[in-house]
Amino acid sequence: MRISDVASAAGTTPRTVRHYHRLGLLAEPRRLPNGYRTYELPDLVRLMRIRWLSAAGIPLGSIAAMIEPTPVDARPDDFAEDLSSLIAEIDRKQRVLADQRVRLEEMLSARGAGRVVSPLPVELLSAFDELIASSPTDSVRRLFERERDMWELVAISGTAPPELFSTATRLLSDESDRNRIVDLYRRFAALSGRQVVDVADEIAYLSRELEESLAGVLGDVYSDGDSAGVGFSVGIADLVSDPAQREVVARVAARLKSGGTA
Repeated sequence: MRISDVASAAGTTPRTVRHYHRLGLLAEPRRLPNGYRTYELPDLVRLMRIRWLSAAGIPLGSIAAMIEPTPVDARPDDFAEDLSSLIAEIDRKQRVLADQRVRLEEMLSARGAGRVVSPLPVELLSAFDELIASSPTDSVRRLFERERDMWELVAISGTAPPELFSTATRLLSDESDRNRIVDLYRRFAALSGRQVVDVADEIAYLSRELEESLAGVLGDVYSDGDSAGVGFSVGIADLVSDPAQREVVARVAARLKSGGTA
C-alpha cells in the first residue's frame, strides 16, 4: 500500500501519517526498488492503534509508551495514573461546560423576559431595579446604581456563596429595612462636596449604620466570623471620588475586614 492507501484505510491523511513518522510513532516503511514506500498490514495496524488512542484523548507524546511493550523498569501503575489524570481533566472540563450551559440558559431566559443580562440573581437584581426606580433624588439613584455594580463585581468574582445574595435580597425586599437603607444612602449622597472635617459626626454615624447593615447580611452567611473583606477585594474605597464619601466607605471596609474591631 502507498501512503495515500494506508491513510485512507485509517481514516486520516497522508500529511498526518508523515507527522507520525516525524514524531517516531510510526516507523518509516520499507522502500521498493523504484523508490516508493510501501506500507504493509503491521503498519496499518499500528497506524489504526495510534488513531484510536488519539481519538480517546491520549496525547501524542504518551501514545508510544502505550503501544510499545512495557519496559522492565516501568512501574505497573504508570499507565493507570496517566489515564486517571486524563479522566480527571475530562471531568473538570465537563463541570466547566455544565456551568457555562447554566449561565447561557440564564442569559437566554433573561433576554426572553426582557430583562438585563446580569450575573446577579433575578430577585436581587429586581430589588435593585426597584430601589433605583424609586430613588428620591438623582444622586441617590446613582449611588444605588453603583451599589448594584459593586454587587455584580462580587458575583463575577465568585468569592461569595449564593446565601450572601439571598440574604441581601431579603434585606432589600423588607419595607422597613429598605426605607432605612434609602435614608442612609440619601444622607450618604448629601456628603458630596462637603469637607471631611465639617461632616465628621455624619461620617461617623453613617459608617456605623452602614457597617451594621452590611454586617447583618454577612453575619447571616458566615457564622465563623470569616466575612472579612467580602465585596472589598477590589479596593472599593478607591472607586469613590468624593473625599467625605470615601472616608465612610473606607471606615466600613476596614471594620468589616477586621471583624468589627477597627
